[in-house]
Parts: sequence; structure tokens; C-alpha cells
Amino acid sequence: MGNRDKADDLLNGRFHYAGQLLDVGPWTTASPSRRFAGWLHEFDWLHDLLAVDSEAHHAKARVYVDGWIETYGKGNDFVSDPARLGRRLFNWLAVWSPALASSGLEDSDMDLGGSDRVLDRRRASVLRQLTLLRGGLKSLPPGLPRLTAGCALALGGARMADGKNQFLERGLDFLDGELLLQILPDGGHISRSPETSARALRELLTLDTLLADRGLEGSRELSRAIDRLAPMVAFFARSGGELAPFHGGGEFGRAEIAKLLSAAPGEPKAFGYGPHVGFQRLEANKTVALIDTGEAPPRPFDTQAHLAPLALDLSTEEGPMITSCGFNAQQPDAWARPIRAAAAHSTLVLDGRSPGRLLLSDWQRNAIGDAIDRVAGPVKATRKEQDSGIWLESYHEGYLGDYGLSHRRRLFMPRDGHDVRGEDSLFAPMGSIPIRRDQVAFAIRFHIHPDVRVSLSQDKSSALLVVNGKAGWRFRTDGGQVALEDSVYLATGTIPLKTRQLVVYGRAFCDGDGESRSNRVRWSFRKLKPTEERVRTKPIQSDIESV
Repeated sequence: MGNRDKADDLLNGRFHYAGQLLDVGPWTTASPSRRFAGWLHEFDWLHDLLAVDSEAHHAKARVYVDGWIETYGKGNDFVSDPARLGRRLFNWLAVWSPALASSGLEDSDMDLGGSDRVLDRRRASVLRQLTLLRGGLKSLPPGLPRLTAGCALALGGARMADGKNQFLERGLDFLDGELLLQILPDGGHISRSPETSARALRELLTLDTLLADRGLEGSRELSRAIDRLAPMVAFFARSGGELAPFHGGGEFGRAEIAKLLSAAPGEPKAFGYGPHVGFQRLEANKTVALIDTGEAPPRPFDTQAHLAPLALDLSTEEGPMITSCGFNAQQPDAWARPIRAAAAHSTLVLDGRSPGRLLLSDWQRNAIGDAIDRVAGPVKATRKEQDSGIWLESYHEGYLGDYGLSHRRRLFMPRDGHDVRGEDSLFAPMGSIPIRRDQVAFAIRFHIHPDVRVSLSQDKSSALLVVNGKAGWRFRTDGGQVALEDSVYLATGTIPLKTRQLVVYGRAFCDGDGESRSNRVRWSFRKLKPTEERVRTKPIQSDIESV
């Protein structure tokens, strides 16, 4: 499942990653950075090269793999890093036939005779790397790399027909244990990242398909994981089909998601609530709201988790509208930590601080990763579905210890999906003793997708959002004037995209009950009818701030 748009560049020896370019080599020239080198040696780009099914592209893939074996076949600490090794083997074995199972003269497979020296050397390299991976399973980092390694071992065993199926058995056994640990009962990945769920599904489907083609039997856990993951991937999809960016993941394009769901058994459908992964989905008439109502994943799966409970991603029939800053693997590393803060999400931020806290000391982060020191929770949610629409009430206590306040967010989506209403309030829980009785500043942020054009009304009491140049939505609030500020979007591409955010500022009493005007802000996004868009008055149009 590669990107055809990148195939010709790779065919001509041009490698693009994270804003950097290598157009000589790739194995005879130093990489632009260590990060680039890691991507290069993992061979994820091989799927892009082979997205065009031609002999020229297949031949180039063989040249690249044989060149790697010639240069790095004996291994070193960098290329033999267990996570990198598992990723490279998975990518090679996923496309082995027909792209790599031929000498270029005729089609072959790993179980054919060894008269061809090129094929012999290729097979020998794979066997050596599989053996190395099998011995290094305990050294793999937690999470997706362990699933990838299990799939790689099982793929290696499935590709063989010479009795060496200890790789298949070891891979499936290892994979079963990791699936029990990592795939939650509702199908979410334990990291709570939508993109990680999608990547896990892709790898499991690749293995399951090959096993079926070879007449080999997988495992019950493999089948159960696929059956759970597929509806969860559909659950995390926006109205346009791409993933909503939460917890270190990017958009993961709509075409890729469509292929995954079509390859999965049955017809995976989105549902309303993931009780184990901790997300809610409100959907009506192609308007989709995804709300994070869960707590931080357990360590060691929290190194990319965000501190933004009750964050909102809102997409419409015309495209995504409200989102978070997001992140993807090709963005600059310097952004990876800042975008985990609450301020990078569409939620309420109290006193400019995130609920919860990341590890601060460098020695701790070097030892266990950029984990969470104090969780932003607990988080609770209740949901009601009625004839009129869907109601969601959720709250978290991430600010309770420092300020004595809980944050509650209420949402309502009517059946037509054209009038999404919300309420954010800060309240001292009943029966609690206030920690302080002064006022504290808060900001309710709505980060706007780059495909949306936004403008404020003359009195700054409302805003108009035009999604993909197709439809207008009116944002209103009773919280006072609306500010329009800069933001960035990192869920796609290799550099942060400039965008904007709507912000409602206020000051809440630390002993308030959440019902007073100071501690409660109501807001709404209402889709404009074509007649309403046509009758917008010229004075307002001439006095708005356009982006």
C-alpha cells in the first residue's frame, strides 16, 4: 500500500524524507541525517517504489536490496538495531514475491533451487537477519515495533518451504503475547494513537493474507485482533475518511484507510464509543465529532501520549474543520514535545498549563523515554442518544490538585449534524474544600484545519468558517469576544503548516459551581444555509479579518 506519486522519484534514485533529499546512492553516499538514515535502512519507502507495478520498478527494488546486502549485509550496530531490523525484514518480506523473488530473468520464490547466486545471497541475508531478530526479541522497544517484529518472523517462516518454520511458530507465539497486551478489547491500541491502530492493522492483514495464500494457519489471537482493529480504524476516521490526529499520530490518508477497511473481513463500521481506548464519536449526516475522554495509557506506552483530555476533532461533509496541531513522523523533532500540551488541542486550558505533566528531568527521559510524570485525569463521560440527537457530558480532574477545579465539557449534535453545540465549565466538585478563592485565567481553543478559511465579525462576537471553499459554518459564543490567533498543523507533510485558531478567554472563580457566567462558556458551530451565505451584508464582509 504505497504512494504512487513517490514511485518515479525512487525509480530515479531520489529519496525524500522529513524535508531532506538524497539523490545519489543510496548506499554509497552519507545520509543527510541519522534520522534520514534510519528511515532509509528500514525500507518503508519500498512500498512506494512498488506502488507502480512494472518490471522497471521491480528491477529497481532488487537493485536497492542487493546493494544494501552488498554494503551492509554483515551488519553493524545501527542497521542491526532490533526495531530497525524488524521493520526492514517486514518490508522486504511483505513484497518478496514477485518484486524480490526474481533474479530479473525469471520469477522465483524462496523455496526454489539455489542455482542462482543472486537469489542465494538474498535468501542467505534474510535468513541471517531473521535469526538475529529471533535472538533479539527481548531488546525490542514496547509497542508497535514488537508487533512488527512478530509479523516479520512469521512472514519469514511463511515464505519458506524447507522445514525452517521455527520462524513461523516463534513469530506467531511472540505476536500472540503482544496482541493480548497491546490490542484492547474494543480494538484500540494501548497507546491510544489512531495511527498506531491503523499501522498495526496493516501489518496484521499483510501477514494474514500471506498465511492464507500459503495454506497456513494463523492463530486465534491474530484473527481476533484484526476483527477488533478494523472497526476501531473506521471509528477514528473523519467524515472524509482520513484519521483524526491524536496522541502522536497524523492523518494517515483516506485512500490508505479505505484500502485497509476493504481488505479487512466483513464490512467494518464505525461505532459510537470506545470504552477501553477512551474516545467518543458523535456522527450525524456526515458531521463527525471525535472527543478524547480517556486517560493516559500505562507506561511504557505513554511516550507519545498527549495531555489534552476532552480535546475535540470536528469534521464535516465538506472536510475537516476543527482539530489539534497533530504530528507525523516526518515533521521536525523539535515539535514532538510542544504539541503534546493541552494548548495544541481544541480544549480548555487553565492558567496556560496542561492538566498533567511530562517528565522534566533529562536522565529520566533518557532512561524510559518522554513519558508522562503526572496523568491528566481521571476522566469520565456519559452519553445519551435520543430522537433529537446525541448528548455527551464529560469531565476531567487534571486541574483539581493545583486549582481545586474540574473541567466539564458538554456536547450536543442534532440528527441533521448542522448545529454542533458545546459548553465548557470549571467547577469545584460538590463537597470539596476550595484550594483558593481567587480567579484564574482560562482559554478555550479551537484549532482550525488549514483547508478552512476563517474570518471574524466586525464586533468579534462570532466567526465565519468556510470549509474547503464549499460551505460556511458560523461560530458563536456567549463567552465574550473571540480572538483569532496563529496556529500550526503538523498532521501531514514535512513542515508545519500555518493555520489559525479561535480562542475564547475568561477568568473563572476557583470556588465556583460551574453555573455562573464567569465559569461557564457556551459555544456552537452552525452550518449556514445557501440563502444565509448569499445575504451576508457588505459592511460585515468588508470589516472582517480574513486568513
